[in-house]
Amino acid sequence: MDIGNRTRGYVGAAVLLALSSGLQAAGPAATAELPAIVVRVDNLAGVLPGHLQFAEERASAIFALIGARIRWIDQEASVSQHITPSFTVLLIDAPAEGASRFVDALGFAHPGVRRAYVFCDRIAALNVGTPRTMPSLLGDVIAHELGHLMLPAPGHSADGIMRPELETKSWAVKTFTKPQAQEVLSRVRALH
Repeated sequence: MDIGNRTRGYVGAAVLLALSSGLQAAGPAATAELPAIVVRVDNLAGVLPGHLQFAEERASAIFALIGARIRWIDQEASVSQHITPSFTVLLIDAPAEGASRFVDALGFAHPGVRRAYVFCDRIAALNVGTPRTMPSLLGDVIAHELGHLMLPAPGHSADGIMRPELETKSWAVKTFTKPQAQEVLSRVRALH
């Protein structure tokens, strides 16, 4: 990673911190009052813990912009605390060529079973030559796939986090379009 990319990485981290501190400035009670989903993440690809935390924080920031909160848990917490997650995200490497119809996809969602798959090796490969870091791209893909779990098919939009193509140049935190935000919030509230 060259110095320019590293500097942009720090700037991106600062943006996320500013977003999350803005929510915290409203107070823990205000944040706790947001409707929430519980998302279990099974890290089968071995994403580094710090990278996964950054990705989860970025995905949380995307949902916070529409007024929703995400509580992240792992498999161990789900089992030991008897928590049934709203959704499960599996971080995996892509299946072998020809084994999947999702040849270029960075992930895919199965709304019927409330599960999404995110292909970490494809995200890492896409990261080469971009100003963004792998954890920031991972956070966007996780948020995008969670969107597919909550929106009617096909779920894509011309703008925002649900664009079919991942934004690799800008660090800006994109969220859902207004109609998508209403649909997602309605779904989050219905889960309770």
